[in-house]
Amino acid sequence: MSKHIHMAGIIPLANYEDTFDLKYPWCLLPLDGGFSMIQKSVFECALAGCQTIWIVANDDMAPIIRKIIGEWTYDPVYYYRKEKFYKDKRKEIPIYYVPVHPKDRDRRDSYGWSALYGMHSAWYVASRLSKWVIPEKYYISFPHSAFNIYSLRSMRSDILHHENNFFLSHEDQTVKDNKYLPFTMFGEDFKMCRRYVNKETTHTYYDLKDGEKYPSKKLPVQERWSARKFDIKTVFSQVDETNSKTHELDWFWDAGDWEGYRQYMASNNFIQRPSDNLTAPHKHIILCNTQEKTFHDQ
Repeated sequence: MSKHIHMAGIIPLANYEDTFDLKYPWCLLPLDGGFSMIQKSVFECALAGCQTIWIVANDDMAPIIRKIIGEWTYDPVYYYRKEKFYKDKRKEIPIYYVPVHPKDRDRRDSYGWSALYGMHSAWYVASRLSKWVIPEKYYISFPHSAFNIYSLRSMRSDILHHENNFFLSHEDQTVKDNKYLPFTMFGEDFKMCRRYVNKETTHTYYDLKDGEKYPSKKLPVQERWSARKFDIKTVFSQVDETNSKTHELDWFWDAGDWEGYRQYMASNNFIQRPSDNLTAPHKHIILCNTQEKTFHDQ
């Protein structure tokens, strides 16, 4: 890698078609003892080299996820380095939580759109701070994709490449084949994907006919806003594959439903839980209290 870039990790949770029928969020299911799906994705993003992590979760799910994940985590690559003053050289990765915008709900809020909105949020917030912190690349992690996440360490330079995208594949299939496998994309890819979704979706009314100035006839309710049902293959169809790097995984399980989760748990493959310091929730310390003391408090 010849150039340092800022890569943001995107973890979509909102709008996933949950079939587990649990009393708690599906992403809290364990992949190893004390190691849940969402913890796996956060650790995966940190191991891949992300400098910020953005979890896309609506208000019904965000509070419990925030309590378990926290507000920042360590970069595992720098955490284990043994050198002089090694504790001072450890890198902290901030974690942000964003909901899907209300105007997109029940219109284009598919699971893939949640990832796109996470990218938009990362760009929008950073652009209001400084051009030096705007993400140039995005790494998308799906919590229910089970594979050997520790293999990402050797691919870190390819993942962070400043010109080419990166795809994980299994049996020669990637996210382009509707597999929930991690991949990267650039800002230009985001624009193309968003434009494609907005172009291909239906709306409330039929398209204008010749001679019509305004739409007048509504579509049947079930046919309106078809983008709500777009799969990830459709949403990410415009991601550039030119000169991209692809790594074939030895094993992969889609644990996004009960059958897939049962197959993963029954297999000989498992994801070992990292050390507690890399999975425990870390929170920022409040440096000062802005509340003024009253006369009776003194």
